[in-house]
Amino acid sequence: MTETEAKISDRKRLLILAIIFLLALTLRFIYLAEMIDCPLLFYPGLDPQTYDLWAQEIAGGNWLGKEVFYQSPLYPYLLGVFYAIFGRHLFWVYIIQILVGGVDCLIIYGIGKRVFGHRVGFLAGLFSSVYKPFIFYDVVLLKTFFEVFLIDLCFYLLLRGADKKDRLSIFLSGLVLGLGSLARDNFLILIFWFYPWLLYQLKRQSRMPLSIYFLAGFLVIISLSGLRNRVVGGDWVLTTSQGGQNFYIGNHRGNLTGTYTPPDFVVANPLFEQTDFKREAIRRTGRSDLKPSQISTFWFKEAFKEIRADQKLFWERLLLKLALFWTRKEIADNVSYYLTRKEFSFLLRMPILDFGLVAPIGLLGMILAARKRKAGLLIGYLIIYWLSASLFFIFARYRLAVVGPLLVFAGFGLENLYLWIRRKQWKSLMAGIALAGIFSGLVWASLIKETLDYAYYNLGNSYARAGKFPEATAAYKKAIAFNPAPAEFWINLGMASDKTGDKKLSLEAFSEAVRRAPDNAKAHLGFGIALYKARYFQDAEKELLKALELNPNLDEAGLYLEMVQARRREK
Repeated sequence: MTETEAKISDRKRLLILAIIFLLALTLRFIYLAEMIDCPLLFYPGLDPQTYDLWAQEIAGGNWLGKEVFYQSPLYPYLLGVFYAIFGRHLFWVYIIQILVGGVDCLIIYGIGKRVFGHRVGFLAGLFSSVYKPFIFYDVVLLKTFFEVFLIDLCFYLLLRGADKKDRLSIFLSGLVLGLGSLARDNFLILIFWFYPWLLYQLKRQSRMPLSIYFLAGFLVIISLSGLRNRVVGGDWVLTTSQGGQNFYIGNHRGNLTGTYTPPDFVVANPLFEQTDFKREAIRRTGRSDLKPSQISTFWFKEAFKEIRADQKLFWERLLLKLALFWTRKEIADNVSYYLTRKEFSFLLRMPILDFGLVAPIGLLGMILAARKRKAGLLIGYLIIYWLSASLFFIFARYRLAVVGPLLVFAGFGLENLYLWIRRKQWKSLMAGIALAGIFSGLVWASLIKETLDYAYYNLGNSYARAGKFPEATAAYKKAIAFNPAPAEFWINLGMASDKTGDKKLSLEAFSEAVRRAPDNAKAHLGFGIALYKARYFQDAEKELLKALELNPNLDEAGLYLEMVQARRREK
């Protein structure tokens, strides 16, 4: 190639990179503008709320913490550093996440270019720019976007290091994999695939001297995390201590769906989950206390007991989880893609790329790439990650970490379809279309019904935290319209409607909560307060006494009980 041709090639490459990056940023900024009035962004609940509170503690000076990590620490620490320097400005957090998402699109381009060439790299980068779940998760206060960025960066650095025999790239790839393990626990096991792959790629005489840099980078991060847990928590835990608990959630006999289904003794909220599991482990073992590693080990053992008790259920559920991983449905936990699309975002309603379109072509490309040496890194990763995630439980955000490689394979699959048409290789074309059709049937199979009941409930909670109680009331009503069974829907509707001054609706909501959950202390407390405000003092006293019987620690019930009894004495 002449110097002039090289310059033209460089200019073309820069233009392509600029197109991918600017398109990614444009769509993400449009989405952020659409979401600016959504309370879920600025008044988060569940995991986002936990990360936010944790980051505020870190920014307040509690840098080391006081116990072994239960949840993945990397994202809260990054948030904490941001809060410490700039203050808690969530809008600017989302701006940074959008920029990181844009850079990830460039990295995906780089992965595709290194594995399959420039054209596939361009398609993969372009697809990632317009991929709707990427856009969605870039503007959520969750670690998901960063898991994707880190694993894609690890791929790129590892491929570059293997190609160029570059020590720095190899060391950084190990470092990034270590950091990724502090964002997504099952990245830990990737060391057992990435390291052998690297050894295979390197020349015999340079294998050990170069590959040791990868191990060194990985072990630096994991050792620091493990040492911190030992010093602060007095327990040897490499990353987090929730492995056994999560395994139990995904495999106890009450889990029939393969998704997040906590046992009865656990409140489905990260603010309570750790304590609930510890309390139950102590109760079952009869011990006075347990270390975090012991609690995790205990729940692994309990999960295996559950599996042995009903092996048929285990295998049926495992097959379901293996299939659910590839379903086009965006199975929600903290935030709902479908609620956001319905209530807030026109962009997400547009017919641009989603998993249902990407997965069939990506799986086709993966099959076609099976004999390509460099592609083995991505194929092995997809299989390992798929199997490891399916052993626990399935959410759409958990599978987002495979989308980068899948977009690369989608680009390769489309390139092959184009070449078969161009070369008039009709048999290959028909076989490829047939295979893509089979994958489409699997991806589009109706395996689970996504309802919006808890999505609207979580939206109502965010509106309530924002002090927008009419909007909260409307959201709770929509949750109940989807599913009237959960007592917490009625309890929160009662509280929100009370704030709006609708005493009648509040009384009706708490009455229904008591009917549906007669052993729920909060339901009786709310009903008692509503009755007091409606001046039904005798009935109020009865409900407040019931609330205290169920939970003697409800100070508010005691306070209102005194007020009720004082009113009754006045009569």
